[in-house]
Amino acid sequence: MIRLLWRLYHLAWWPQRLLLNQADEVATVSTTSKALIEEHRLTKRPITIVANAADPLPAVPAHRDQPVTRELVYMGSFMPYKNVETLALALHVLPGYRLHLLSKIGVDDRRRLIELAPPGALMVHNGVSDEQYGELLVQAFALVHASLDEGFGIPLIEAMNAGTPIVVSDIPIFREVGADAAGYFPAEDPDAAAAAIRALEQPETWRAASARGRQVAARYDWDASATALLELLERVAATRNR
Repeated sequence: MIRLLWRLYHLAWWPQRLLLNQADEVATVSTTSKALIEEHRLTKRPITIVANAADPLPAVPAHRDQPVTRELVYMGSFMPYKNVETLALALHVLPGYRLHLLSKIGVDDRRRLIELAPPGALMVHNGVSDEQYGELLVQAFALVHASLDEGFGIPLIEAMNAGTPIVVSDIPIFREVGADAAGYFPAEDPDAAAAAIRALEQPETWRAASARGRQVAARYDWDASATALLELLERVAATRNR
């Protein structure tokens, strides 16, 4: 019954409209999600953006030089919409590169992705600590994602904060989060993904992407988000007390 209700909620717009229109105001995490809410007319209430941010990771240096290795990092689940298959296939045209899969992974997903990639090109960690994640990021050539859809992109911010360039699928939320610091490719095109990664091979290009990523990541700050949320709550409280 719970699964049925969950599917009905996500397959129809009216439950979301019913819920959101009971609010005084609606908060969402991005301009992209606000646009989707408006496009599908999910609420008549005012919409405020309270952006996500990312906690700082340990072991992150102030400045980065291009790493001598070609280690790529993926942090995320292995659900179908994450489209990790494109990253595994891209390794066939990226000799010398290795992709680290950091998150917990099921046996079937592990086997399938290893079979898709060239021998030895995948390093499956099956979960890492925050310390290990930070160390892997600051040693990485790039963080990569090939998602077909996303609600946000916290790993992108974490990587940019670490000075690690990001190469990601060309979807609206990644365009918003990565701005002009990211390299983009069509989500289901392994050759284009490989080309976007190789575009960072010139040291000056890599350093520019690293520096620009830090600048873009600085836009996402928990203090700023808390201020936006507090202003929203005070506005609602003042309206209710009139």
